[in-house]
Amino acid sequence: MTFATAVEDARTRYPNNGRFSLLRDESINDMVRREKIPDARGVYIIFRCDDAERPLYIGKAGTVNQDGAWKEQGLAKRLTMKQDGRYRREYFRELMSEQSIAGLTFHWFVTHDQSNKVIPALAEMELLQAHFDQYDCLPQLNRCA
Repeated sequence: MTFATAVEDARTRYPNNGRFSLLRDESINDMVRREKIPDARGVYIIFRCDDAERPLYIGKAGTVNQDGAWKEQGLAKRLTMKQDGRYRREYFRELMSEQSIAGLTFHWFVTHDQSNKVIPALAEMELLQAHFDQYDCLPQLNRCA
């Protein structure tokens, strides 16, 4: 299965999904509010705006404890919190500046809600596996799986 096929499968399997683009001079916090990204459990994929085939990062939002209780962080919060010790509003601006990226495109999927009960970690691993199968590596910004 190609990575593009895995993304299309996710779009079908998790109908509560969407995407938005973030330009260099925009704030991820503002975009998450404007686009009404749900604070629900799921996965997200980040692409360069000029490369919709090979993602920079695949991540999850929502961790379940052994007792079935969920930690609080959903998609909206995860997209705006920290990465590498910096808030993502700074992290994404620095990333785009350092790598001469005009913008980023985010695809998000709610995997655990009233109609789906898929733990985000499983959905994330399925996408990472499809990427690994096609490219023999993880996305550029994913350090490990």
